[in-house]
Amino acid sequence: MKKLSVLLSILILFSLVLAACAPTETPPVEEPVVEEPVVEEPVVEEVPPFEGVTVQFWHVYSDAPGDALQALVDEFNADNPYGIVVDSLNQGSYSDIEDKVNAGIQSGDLPDVVMAYTNALADWYSVGFVADLNPYIDDAEYGLTAEQQADLYPHLREAGSAPDGSWIAYPMTQSANVLVYNFTWAEELGFDEPPTTSAELKELVCAAAADNDAIGGDFAGTGGIVYFPNTTNWLHMLYAFGGKELNDAGDAYDFNTQEAIDTSMYLLDLKNEGCAWQTESYPNPEQGQRRAIITMSSTAGAPFYEAAFEEADNDDVWGWIAAPGPDGTLAVNAFQQMLGVIPSTQQREMASWLFVKWLTSPEIQARWIPASGYYGTQYSTEALLADYALANPVWESGVRLAAIGPSEPQTFPAWSSVRRAINDFSAELHNATSQAEIEEILARLTVTANDLVAEISQ
Repeated sequence: MKKLSVLLSILILFSLVLAACAPTETPPVEEPVVEEPVVEEPVVEEVPPFEGVTVQFWHVYSDAPGDALQALVDEFNADNPYGIVVDSLNQGSYSDIEDKVNAGIQSGDLPDVVMAYTNALADWYSVGFVADLNPYIDDAEYGLTAEQQADLYPHLREAGSAPDGSWIAYPMTQSANVLVYNFTWAEELGFDEPPTTSAELKELVCAAAADNDAIGGDFAGTGGIVYFPNTTNWLHMLYAFGGKELNDAGDAYDFNTQEAIDTSMYLLDLKNEGCAWQTESYPNPEQGQRRAIITMSSTAGAPFYEAAFEEADNDDVWGWIAAPGPDGTLAVNAFQQMLGVIPSTQQREMASWLFVKWLTSPEIQARWIPASGYYGTQYSTEALLADYALANPVWESGVRLAAIGPSEPQTFPAWSSVRRAINDFSAELHNATSQAEIEEILARLTVTANDLVAEISQ
């Protein structure tokens, strides 16, 4: 019994020892959380994408319009977000610019943006010295939206496009060759409304000529229409008579047409009957003095006519009208003052386009037009100039006339050279003595024009 108790005690003790030696469960140890240090990115000031790009701009404006244009350029230089700097230079007349660009094509001294008529830009494009603006106008970031493109008068894209579809001349403003008409004097002569046909026009100017012949003295031989036989004026009358410069197929020049014959005979008849005459210089003083009831002028000449009437102390009502043709067709010779970009680097070309885009925007255009006397190229510009139009009725009348057109075929091959030829031939036409002579002159003009096309195609 005693042995069993001892044995039991040993077993109990052994169990306690085993329990004491058994491994105990260790509680999990949490790893310390190490926070990553926050590293702040350095603030880098964004550099404008065209920083340091200088664009040279050649234009034709001096005096007050030139000052107004320079003020706009200065504003662009100060405020544009791209870092572009425009260097604006007045180069004289359009002819001066043409001569300087032609010389620069040889020497390399060329601008980035140039103001010119479309025919000159078309000539330079044909030899690789005017850029196609389509890629820049359609650029997703820097181009024009669909709405902005639709705001442009529809005929202007066609007027600035080459036959291959390249958009080479972007419109800055518009103008038109018109008849300057003395409404007050015409009403005194019994003409309550402006002439609607060429026959009515002849009746009016001959009545004014007779009126001045009756006064005599320095007024004898004046009073009708002042007509200078030059390209602009002859084409203006040709358009009223339903004529054009190209054949029906539109692939060659053709001046040997019935419309051209009728136009030239009509002008010759006015001269022979003493109803048309010429002045020694611009005829605005003579019109202000009632020595001409009608003259022919660009709408941009409005300030000079205003000054002429004021200087003559003449409060007659005057304004613009279109030239009427035999069947009542009304026409002006419409012009656009265009901007072209000279090829360089893609960055400079885009910078040039951004300046052109800004300068021709409706808001800037609406500020430039009162200083220049030209007309806008977008519908929204008209709305911005509503108050100006009310205060300037002569200017306002030209808005409608400029839309009548037509325009010269400035992108057709050799137009610059053909235009100079017309200038010479129009003087011959005005000194002709018969219809047969006029027909012979027009036939020679047609041959000359198409020979000029052939020369540039060789």
